[in-house]
Amino acid sequence: MKRPAFLLLLLPALACGDDAPLEPTYENVAAVLERSCGGSSMSCHGGARGNAMLNFGIVEGEGRPYTEVLVGVESCEYDFMPRVDPGNPENSWLMVKLEGAHSADGKLLFEPDPGWDDGLDPRMDGSLPPSTCPLTDEGELSFGYSMPQNVGAPDPLPQRELDMIYEWILIGAPGPGE
Repeated sequence: MKRPAFLLLLLPALACGDDAPLEPTYENVAAVLERSCGGSSMSCHGGARGNAMLNFGIVEGEGRPYTEVLVGVESCEYDFMPRVDPGNPENSWLMVKLEGAHSADGKLLFEPDPGWDDGLDPRMDGSLPPSTCPLTDEGELSFGYSMPQNVGAPDPLPQRELDMIYEWILIGAPGPGE
């Protein structure tokens, strides 16, 4: 898969052991997500069978603005929150997926708002039908796994990368070159 040139330039800086804060730019967010999520979880992030359709490379390659898939777009798993709520990291599903509590195997432990309606009609036995939006797993509502997802156990991003993504959202989630 061909990577956008700016990602190739940023990856070495992100991979080093430097603890210096990262500038909260779209380019740095895209580089972190591409490095940590793009290769191993293409089925989640917009590969041929991707559910979330959050692959930055595909979006950029198609000439679609990131606002169509990420900023201000309601989350599929929990539509009470947008994927990214500019200026409000606490109300951004991306931050829940990156920093939320999770089980030992990485399954997100999330309590939805009591007023939230998942829109699913339970079967006669009380189980939920198969669904990807919102997500169900073996007849139960699921909020997926923490990100980045690694088989067997979560592997959270380094704190400086989490801080940078949080700050990017806090300053309004500016787009490429902004």
